[in-house]
Amino acid sequence: MIPVEKAGPHQRHRLLVVEDEVLILIDTADFLRSRGFEVHEATNADDAIRVLKSGIPISLVFTDIRMPGSLDGYGLANYIRAHHPHTLLLATSGHVRIDDCPPGFPLPIAKPYSLERITNEIEALLASRSTGSANDQ
Repeated sequence: MIPVEKAGPHQRHRLLVVEDEVLILIDTADFLRSRGFEVHEATNADDAIRVLKSGIPISLVFTDIRMPGSLDGYGLANYIRAHHPHTLLLATSGHVRIDDCPPGFPLPIAKPYSLERITNEIEALLASRSTGSANDQ
């Protein structure tokens, strides 16, 4: 596990990483922790919803689209929009094409992705929200 920096600029932001491929989940979560984020993990949408229902304030959910369980990443996104409208969303997939993306949803970041790119995307979304210019995702 990568040690968390002591007083990172993102310490107040809590992220939820949702990924069914455990090694990708661990790698991504550890990298984001090393950048100062508080990171919660889930291996499917059902577990992610349990985290969201727990009352932990989550700033942003980074989710895979294709996952096992009762909901995929789009179903999770719909849940977040309905029940946690101030929570930002960033999605990824190794399988989704532009034609598969429902209207109103941003195109997922393609896998494989660099951890630096994911961090930059997360930082940009959080910054746009703090300046009041984030899109309703």
